[in-house]
Amino acid sequence: MMEKMGFDIVVEHLNSDELQFAQTAIQNYNKLKNNILQGDQYRLFDPYTHDFASLMYVSTDKNKAVMFNYWVSNRYESTASPKPVVQKDLNPNKKYKIQEINLFGNKKSSLNSNAEYSGSYLMTVGYNPEVNSGRSSVILEIGAV
Repeated sequence: MMEKMGFDIVVEHLNSDELQFAQTAIQNYNKLKNNILQGDQYRLFDPYTHDFASLMYVSTDKNKAVMFNYWVSNRYESTASPKPVVQKDLNPNKKYKIQEINLFGNKKSSLNSNAEYSGSYLMTVGYNPEVNSGRSSVILEIGAV
């Protein structure tokens, strides 16, 4: 989803949950693709020096962002969350809501999607996406309120 969306799968082999997940992923991509393709990209955590990678795309008007977070290390069976990830290039005076997207099946996010954060807070303190060996891929949609 971080560039040109594509699947390397045989759709006929998907079960109903997998097919629904693929359809939702395409809907999310279509909603975010202008932000991904035309927004500014920021690398937030380097996978060569951390157990996870994090990067984000911010729209030019700073109203929308999407943050991709991936657990990349199988060295440890860690369940500890990484440090909060400090975002970049948001409007410090705006409030933002963060929502986890691309959850499989009926899985619910453990993150509080009702909370509002100032851009200043997100760019100073950051936000913990709770990426770990049990949550190896966490995609967050960040939107101005």
